Amino acid sequence: MIETIYTELPIDDITSMYRPEFYQEEEKEFKKALTQSMTKSGMKDPVYCWYNSKPYGDKIHIIVGNNRMTVAKELGIKKVKAIITNFKADQFPLKGKVLKTDKEIKKLFHLPNRIKVRRDANGEVDQVNHPHFRGDIINEYV
Repeated sequence: MIETIYTELPIDDITSMYRPEFYQEEEKEFKKALTQSMTKSGMKDPVYCWYNSKPYGDKIHIIVGNNRMTVAKELGIKKVKAIITNFKADQFPLKGKVLKTDKEIKKLFHLPNRIKVRRDANGEVDQVNHPHFRGDIINEYV
């Protein structure tokens, strides 16, 4: 059984991807704005993760939110809000609020009308994209 939940987890319980370009010149302003926003207001949006998926196995792995996770670690944030699609919920349940509708997912975000929830052919959530943190969106966060 596949289940999507919302929970808050210790930052060390979640694996993320390292993006070297996040530290390079082309993303300098983006990283600065994201750091400024998270310093002022914390992490406004949850990260989106997979658990028990084929590519990542029994790890809770971030699919969307790697940059926020990097900044959270730099700022010493200890707990992270997460939306997790658990691909084996019947075998390895996670505690949290079960999310059944796109509306339930979107309302967890700072800008719910800008969120895109993607579902697979079976109707299961397989991606939640938050707004790109650029242009006019920065003004909504910083």
